[in-house]
Amino acid sequence: MTISAKISAFTVGGASGKPESVVGGSQQATASLPTSAPANRWRRTTLALALAAAAVVFFPARPAGAVDPKKVFNQRCTACHTFGKGVKVGPDLKGVTVRRQRPWLLKFVRSSQQVIAGGDPVANELFRTFKRQRMPDWTDLSPQDVNAILDWLAVDGPDQKPADERDAELATAADITPARALFDGRTPLADGGLACAACHTVRDHGRRVGGTLGPDLTDTYLRYRDRALTLVLRHPCTPRQPELGSGRYLEPAEAFALKAYLRDVALAASPFATYPIAEAKRGRP
Repeated sequence: MTISAKISAFTVGGASGKPESVVGGSQQATASLPTSAPANRWRRTTLALALAAAAVVFFPARPAGAVDPKKVFNQRCTACHTFGKGVKVGPDLKGVTVRRQRPWLLKFVRSSQQVIAGGDPVANELFRTFKRQRMPDWTDLSPQDVNAILDWLAVDGPDQKPADERDAELATAADITPARALFDGRTPLADGGLACAACHTVRDHGRRVGGTLGPDLTDTYLRYRDRALTLVLRHPCTPRQPELGSGRYLEPAEAFALKAYLRDVALAASPFATYPIAEAKRGRP
């Protein structure tokens, strides 16, 4: 695959002033592009808009200002509550959206003391059962925020693995296409970092894709296996910006997609290799 000036943000200028592109394991000069500066700017703007649109399709972001239910749960709830592990200071929250009606939960979470003071029999029984422990009033959370947290609890959110901890074996063929675009840079990383193909090559079903600054990643999945690769992808591979300055590297969904893509190319290049996840599930090392 050629990542040229016509289609990629990875193109760099050579000493001659002509653009160069990464093709397989080497850089080679492309034909000069007899276009004016305004035309080039138009092409770059069009490409940027297309990539941004693709990022929205493949990796939709949480709406601006929306709370992260997992973060709120870990910061505010786990000191007194468990999820499926029994009573702590307060009741176990697993199944709470089934035991209690949503309007009652909304009022109780935002101001339990107001509900108790209003004489609500359920609230007062809970207050007595749990030794009159006062639950903080979370009035800074809007009804929409509380609903988002309750929705997360309703689908057993605390029991769910982060997206990047899912086994790459679970990826479908439909997952690989956006993952491939993420690897080669057609879909930009959410945090603005360089795509893997800027530095690394893979043999993607017979085609060589990417650059040569870093090592070939074709067999990376078979060497690292799923769990280790998950941990590797949580950190930048080199001390560079903007990755280090942002406090994060990849979104969990991006890490899962890249892991799934690396598994796909590894098994395509070594079709008779032992499949690591299947082996692990059978209890073998």
